[in-house]
Amino acid sequence: MADRGLDAWTEDRTARERVREIATTLTEPRSVEWVRKQAQVSSWQTAKDELEMLVEFGQVEAVDGDDGNTKYAPNYQLRYFTEVTEAINEHTREELREEIAAIQADIDNWKAEFGVDSRGELESTLTEETDSEAVQQRNRVLRTWEQYEDNKRLLSHALELYDDARELYSGGDGSSNSPVSLS
Repeated sequence: MADRGLDAWTEDRTARERVREIATTLTEPRSVEWVRKQAQVSSWQTAKDELEMLVEFGQVEAVDGDDGNTKYAPNYQLRYFTEVTEAINEHTREELREEIAAIQADIDNWKAEFGVDSRGELESTLTEETDSEAVQQRNRVLRTWEQYEDNKRLLSHALELYDDARELYSGGDGSSNSPVSLS
C-alpha cells in the first residue's frame, strides 16, 4: 500500500473546499499563491475567487502586504466570537466559573512562587537570573500565564454573555439548552 501522506486530505474535497479549509485556519496574512499551494489547487484564479468570497462573508480579511500585494488574514474578531459561542454551547455557567477559578489559582500560585504581582513583573526578573534553567522555567511560565490570561478573558466574556445568548437563541424565555449561534 502506498504512503498517502499529506495528499490524502485532498481526496474528498473540491479545490474550493481545500482553499476554504486552508484560509479559515490561517494564523498570519498569506498570499493567494501561498494558499493555492497549501490547498494543492492548480488554478490561481480558483484560489483567488474563493478567497474573495471568504472576504465577502467575513471569514477572512484582505490586507495590504509589505510587498504591495493583497494578502489574506484571519478574521480574529470572528474567531474570538466563535470561541465565546463554543464556550457557551459546550459548558454550563458553573463549569465556566470553575475554569476561571482554576486559572486564577494557577496565576496566584505563580505570583507566590516567584514573589511577583503580575506577569510583567515576572518578565522583568528574567535579567536577574543567571541560571539558564531558571530563565527557561520562567519563560515557560510566562507563555502559559499569557495564554491563561487570554483564556480567562474569553471565559469571562462567555459568562457575561451566557444568559443573553441563551435567551436570544431560545426565543426569549431562556429555557432552551440548544446551541447558540452568533453567525
